[in-house]
Amino acid sequence: MTRVEIVTRGQARREYTPDERARVLTEAAMPGARVLLVAQRYGISPSLMYRWRREAAGRPARQAPPRAPRFVPLLVDDGGTRQGGGVPPSAPMQDAGTDRVEVVLRNGRLLRVGAGMDATVVARLAAALEA
Repeated sequence: MTRVEIVTRGQARREYTPDERARVLTEAAMPGARVLLVAQRYGISPSLMYRWRREAAGRPARQAPPRAPRFVPLLVDDGGTRQGGGVPPSAPMQDAGTDRVEVVLRNGRLLRVGAGMDATVVARLAAALEA
């Protein structure tokens, strides 16, 4: 049996004042100082310190280009082991006009995905549903 654990952030994101940022960056700029060690001392990610450094130099922080979210229709059939509320195996998908792949998992569940779905994503879904 595989254990799946979902971790959520328990605290609000910490806000640093300009003085705190300046103090941390000054310490990291000292001769012989290492950003990693200074970041660990203050409990800050080194990437955050590099972002502060770029912003202090007047350069904008680098951002990844936005990507549109991809949603994949997914129906899971538990093989009739659950009473009521289940989706019958022959229930059509919302996009019934497109090709689809149905995978019967080892635990008897049915995984239906679009035929163009990335195999890696399907494998991850299958592993999560078999747990």
